[in-house]
Amino acid sequence: MSAPLVNELMNNAIVIAKPKDIISKVISDMRDHRVWVVPVINDNGKLVGVLSYRELLERRVSLRSKVSSAMSPPYSISQDSDLTRAMGKILILRVRALPVVDSSMNLVGILTREKVLRYLLDSRLLPRVNISSVMSKPAITIEADEAVARAKWLMIRHGITRLPVLESSKLYGIVSMRDIVERLYYASIPRRSRRGDVVGTEDDILAAPVKAVATTPVITISDNNDIYTAVNVMLDNGISGMPVISGDSVVGVLSSYDVIKTAIKPYEEIPIEAKLADVDENTKSLIEKVITNYVAKINRMTNVIDLKINIKKYEKGGEEKRSKFSVHIMLKDNVNVYAVNEVDWDPVNAVRYAFETLIRRIEREINRVRDTRRRGKMRGGPPTGE
Repeated sequence: MSAPLVNELMNNAIVIAKPKDIISKVISDMRDHRVWVVPVINDNGKLVGVLSYRELLERRVSLRSKVSSAMSPPYSISQDSDLTRAMGKILILRVRALPVVDSSMNLVGILTREKVLRYLLDSRLLPRVNISSVMSKPAITIEADEAVARAKWLMIRHGITRLPVLESSKLYGIVSMRDIVERLYYASIPRRSRRGDVVGTEDDILAAPVKAVATTPVITISDNNDIYTAVNVMLDNGISGMPVISGDSVVGVLSSYDVIKTAIKPYEEIPIEAKLADVDENTKSLIEKVITNYVAKINRMTNVIDLKINIKKYEKGGEEKRSKFSVHIMLKDNVNVYAVNEVDWDPVNAVRYAFETLIRRIEREINRVRDTRRRGKMRGGPPTGE
């Protein structure tokens, strides 16, 4: 694929934050401008972090907190990179947008999935395939009467941003990460209640049935449509994904991530060596999905150079024989090598526990380096450069 450079397709960043900005103001701007990803810059215009609905849902900090308490470490793409490389990075990081920087890490713009889709569509670079072969399946759904808290849990657990909402086995609506975050963060703000609004404390909102916050009616697409039709529907309606319907049933979910994945293999794949134990195909599929989601999260935190995963199965002795699963992960980044081991009766949970342990260790190292630099600056006095 002969692709344009990122600086030819990027947009100006409409919403930009500083580390000391208050989260409530940034969320308000995100809501007003329908922005999912906010670059965080310092006083010199250099990218120092990223804030998105994903971080806000997972970390759940106070409205009065500073952006620095919720932002992730900075991820970006160079303005001189080509679109092929940018698409690969979008897939690896599983993000809605990439901050664009120059050679000095100064923020110069932002590249969104929507802009990538528009280019692929207009340039006729999408494969002529049926969406049933592209969509994520089976669809992870939630019942209309289940609590908002469960919807939040499902999104975090599976690394997804939207859930089709079912009532009597039929599609009722859809709930997104944005829907939950905005209601949670505005729970403590006195405001005039509109008809249908869920108001009250954070606990009230989390306990409310998910249909109270779901969007209806839902934009859907039939599974017998092709990818060009689907992308046109997404771009025309300003959405990044939708349920796929066959008859009255939800058979999958199609997102802009799925579309980009069909158009290109990642430019810079993380070398993952995974040895899975003797598990059935459904369990193997779940394990692979868990690994993909956690690797994306880790690569938003640090630059992964090498990753090895080994899952072993062994029998526990005694009258009741049950299989336990041991998970060993070795990860290497630019500076450190991390190794973790976890054991559980369930192989999927064992993988999750191992990755959660790994993420905590990486976070501790990031915080340690940040504190060391901060102390160094304090001892050295105010900076004199730039």
